[in-house]
Amino acid sequence: MGYWARVKNSVGTAKADVRLVDFMLLTVLCALQYPLWFASGSWWNVVELHQKLESKQVILKQLEDRNDLLTAQVTSLQTGSHAVEELARRHLGMVSKGEVFVWVIPAKGTPNRVNTITQVS
Repeated sequence: MGYWARVKNSVGTAKADVRLVDFMLLTVLCALQYPLWFASGSWWNVVELHQKLESKQVILKQLEDRNDLLTAQVTSLQTGSHAVEELARRHLGMVSKGEVFVWVIPAKGTPNRVNTITQVS
């Protein structure tokens, strides 16, 4: 075997070794990327958790607003009689002197409301 034949043979072997090393490095890279894309702490999982967090924050804001309204109603009921009088008018249909009770029947399936009109004398 001549010199050039040995050189070509060693170059061919070196290319095969380089291809094997490249394939092994690519395999290691893919193995390291797998948790980033598909495991429990993956990119997609983080995006999904952010969406859930945003929806929970919206619900929390609605509940906080409702709690603030209820706190204001409780404070109003504890401090003054006007709120108690308004609740009695609305829910019990109570009227005071000089007023006429008027019951309005809605046209559609909406709930009934009690309206009071002050008599003009």
